[in-house]
Amino acid sequence: MWTQAEARALSEAPFNDLLFLAQTIHRQNFDPNKVQLSRLLSIKTGGCPEDCGYCSQSAHHETGLKASKLMEVRRVIAEATKARDAGATRYCMGAAWRNPKARDMNAVVAMVEGVKALGMETCMTLGMIDLEQAARLKQAGLDYYNHNIDTSERYYSEIISTRSFADRLETLEHVRQSGIKVCCGGIVGMGEEPADRIDMLVTLANLPEHPESVPINML
Repeated sequence: MWTQAEARALSEAPFNDLLFLAQTIHRQNFDPNKVQLSRLLSIKTGGCPEDCGYCSQSAHHETGLKASKLMEVRRVIAEATKARDAGATRYCMGAAWRNPKARDMNAVVAMVEGVKALGMETCMTLGMIDLEQAARLKQAGLDYYNHNIDTSERYYSEIISTRSFADRLETLEHVRQSGIKVCCGGIVGMGEEPADRIDMLVTLANLPEHPESVPINML
C-alpha cells in the first residue's frame, strides 16, 4: 500500500532524479526506444447529461458544440483503418454518455469486433458501465476501458455533482472483474491543490490492481 508520505516524497524529489527513476523503471518493463501510437475517435459527441466542469461535451455548458448521434459502425471501422494505416496500434472510441443504453450496446460491440479484426488493440470510454455490459465488451474483444477518476476524492465534488467518486470506483471494479484492462488517470490544472494530485495518484496506486494505462491530461 502506498502512503501519502511516500507519494509526497516522490512529488517533492528533484526533477532530474524523477526522470532517472522513471527511465529506470521504464527500461525494466518496456523497450526504451519504442512508443505506442494510439488514435482517439469520438463516436458520440455532445449532449452528455453529466456536469463535469472541464468538459465541452456537457449539456450543462454553453460551448456551441452540437450534439450528435452515435456514429455508424462502418464509419468507425473506416476511421480505424485510416488510423492503423497511419501507424496507430491502439484505437480508442469515446461516447459522451453518462452510461450506455441497452439499445446502443449492439452497435458498440460491433465497433469493438470490427476494430479488433483490423489487428489493433481496442479501447473504449462510455461512462459508467455495469457488470453485464463489461462482460459483453470483454467477449467482443475489448482490451482497455478508460474511466478516469479525474482528481482526488476531496476535490471531486468541486468539479462534478452528477455522479460520485464512489461511482467511478465501482465502474473500475466492473471493468476489472470482467477481465478488461483498466485505463484510468486524471486531470491537472482544474484549480486543485498539489495535495489533491498526490491523493489522486495514491488512490490509483492502491486500487486492487494497478491500472495498465494511466493517462494524465493537462488543462
